[in-house]
Amino acid sequence: MSWPRDTSGRAREWALAYDRLRRATETYREDLVVRLGAEVGLQPTEMSLLTPAHVASGRPRGTDLTALSVPEDDRTAYLPADVEHDLRKFVAANDVSDSDRVFPVTARRLQMLVSTVGERAAERFEQDELADVSSRDLRNYYAKQLLADGVHPSVVLRVGGWNRLESLSPFVDDPSETAVIEALSSDTDSYDSGGSVAHTGSGRRPNVAHSTTGVGTSTSSRLSSVVELVRETSAALSDATTRDELEQTLCERLGRSNAYRFAWISAANTASSGSQTAVGIDEAGLSDVRRVVPDSAESADSDGDEALVRTSNATVSTDSGVVDITTVSLVHGETTFGRLHLGTPLGTVSTGEQSVLATLGQQAGASLAAVERKKLLLADTVTRLRFQCTDDGSVLVRVSDALGCTVALRGVAPIADRSLLCFLAVSGVKTDRAFDELDAAPEVSNVRLVRDRGEESVLEIVLSGESLLSAVTARDGTVSEFVAEDGTASFVVELSNEIPLRTVITELTDTYPDTELRSKREVERDPQHATDFRESVEGRLTDKQHSALRAAFLAGYFEWPRESTAEDLADSLDVSSPTLHQHLRTAQQKLLHSFFDDLDTSMDH
Repeated sequence: MSWPRDTSGRAREWALAYDRLRRATETYREDLVVRLGAEVGLQPTEMSLLTPAHVASGRPRGTDLTALSVPEDDRTAYLPADVEHDLRKFVAANDVSDSDRVFPVTARRLQMLVSTVGERAAERFEQDELADVSSRDLRNYYAKQLLADGVHPSVVLRVGGWNRLESLSPFVDDPSETAVIEALSSDTDSYDSGGSVAHTGSGRRPNVAHSTTGVGTSTSSRLSSVVELVRETSAALSDATTRDELEQTLCERLGRSNAYRFAWISAANTASSGSQTAVGIDEAGLSDVRRVVPDSAESADSDGDEALVRTSNATVSTDSGVVDITTVSLVHGETTFGRLHLGTPLGTVSTGEQSVLATLGQQAGASLAAVERKKLLLADTVTRLRFQCTDDGSVLVRVSDALGCTVALRGVAPIADRSLLCFLAVSGVKTDRAFDELDAAPEVSNVRLVRDRGEESVLEIVLSGESLLSAVTARDGTVSEFVAEDGTASFVVELSNEIPLRTVITELTDTYPDTELRSKREVERDPQHATDFRESVEGRLTDKQHSALRAAFLAGYFEWPRESTAEDLADSLDVSSPTLHQHLRTAQQKLLHSFFDDLDTSMDH
C-alpha cells in the first residue's frame, strides 16, 4: 500500500505525505482535485459531476465552512474556507457557469490525474510509496484526519458518504481492553479515537442500576466481568465444529456464569419453540419465557446495537428469582441464525453491556455461517436454481443493456462493510466505455482495469450497494454462473438444502420484480476426494485470508507477469499492504499444508 494507512498513530506521516503530494501538483486543477478528495472527501465520480451550483452561497452559523450538495448523493459535504476560495477562483479563471461541470472529464481521468501527481511526488521527494497514491487514499486521509481531530464517527459517516461504522475501522486505533472498560464505565473518562482514555470533565455517565448485579456492586464492575466472560466465550466458539456444539457452548458459558441466570437459543422465528438448547432453566420456566420472547425479540426499526439486543418489558420468575429477559440476535450479513435469550437480574443491563452482547451475537453469527458453509461444502447434493433477470435495478443488467455488451462474472470475494469485490469479463464494447459506465453506477464504489485484451477486458469493481449478487451471498448462497447480455442476465445460484429456498426466492423476486425462476433441481457435488481437499483448506482459512487469496487469484496476482500488484489488491480490499501480505502468506501456507498433507496420505494409502 502506498499511503500510510495503519492504525498506530501515524498522523504525522499522513500529513507529511499529503503535503508532498500537494507540492507536486503543477496546475490549479491538479491541486484542487487533490484537495477536494483529501479535505472534502469527494469521490472522482462526484468531482466529475460537480458544478458551481452545488456550492452554497453562504456559511452556516458564522463558521468558516461552506456547504456543498454532493452530486448524485443526498449528503452535504463542507468546504473549508481556503478550499472554497480556491474553487471559486478556479471557476472564475476558467469561465465556468453555474450549470457547467467544474471538471468536464470522466471520473477515470481524475483518478489518472491523482496517480500522475503521486508518481511526480515520488520522484521529486524520493518516496517510492507515493507513486501508488489513489483517489481512495485521499478519502482515507480525510477520514483519518477528522477522527484524529476528535470528530465523532457519526459525523464522519455523514459528511463522507460511508454507509456503516465498519467502513471507518481501518482509520481508528484498536483500543485496549482496559480502555474499553473505562470508556463504558461510570467514570468521567471517555475513549477517544486514538485508542487512549481522555478526561472529559463532563461528569459521570448515568448508571442503569446501582444495585447488586450478581457479578459486582456497580455497573462498571458488572461490565468488566461481562467483557471477560464474552471474551472467553468468543474464543471457545472457534473450537465448535457443528451448529449444535456451537449453540451448546454459548449456553453453557453464559447460562452457568454469575452474570446470567439462564441461557436459551430459539429459532430465528421466535414464535416457534425452535432450538431446545437451554442451560439454567427447566421446561416449565422455558414455557414462561416463550410466552414473553415474541414481544421482546422484535427487531427494532433503528440500526445499531439496539436492533441486535433487546431487554423485554415483561419479567419471568425462575428458581433464581424474578429476571428480565435480554435477547441477542445471532446475525451474519442479512441472515439471522437464531436468538440467544438471557435471564438478567432486574435493571442491570447497561448500554455498554448491550454493545458487548451485540458484538458476541455478530461473532456467533459469523461462526454459525462458517459452520453452514462447511456443511454446504461437505454435502453430497445441493439445490441449484437458475434465474433469468431483465430488471434494470441490477447494475450488471443495466450496463449490458446500455452498452449492448456482454458482462460475465469471473468471480466474487466478500470484503469489508458487506461489500463485494467482483471480477467481470466485458466483451462487445470498448474498455473506456465499460469503465466509465460502471464507474458512474451508484452501486459501484470503485472500478479498476485488470487487463485489456482488445476483444475482452477484465474489470474489478466494488459493489457497495444492494445487488443481485449481495442478495444471494447474504444468504450464504453461491453464484456459480452469471452472464448479462443486452439487458438480460442468466445466473445460477447454489444453496444448501437446509437453507429456506422459498425465503431466498421470495426476497430475490420481491427486490428485483423482473426476475424469474427458470429451473430448480438437486445436483450431486463433485467427487468426495476433491470436496475433502477443499473442506480441509476452507476449515483452516479465516474469512479475511480466504477473501485475500481469492481476490489475488481472480485479479491475476499469481500470473507471470502479474496482472495486478499487491498495492492494487490492498487498495481494492481496503487494507494496508503489510496486512495483505500477511493474509496471503498465511493463506498460501495453509493451502500448501493441506495439499501436501493430503498428498502424503494418499501416497501412503
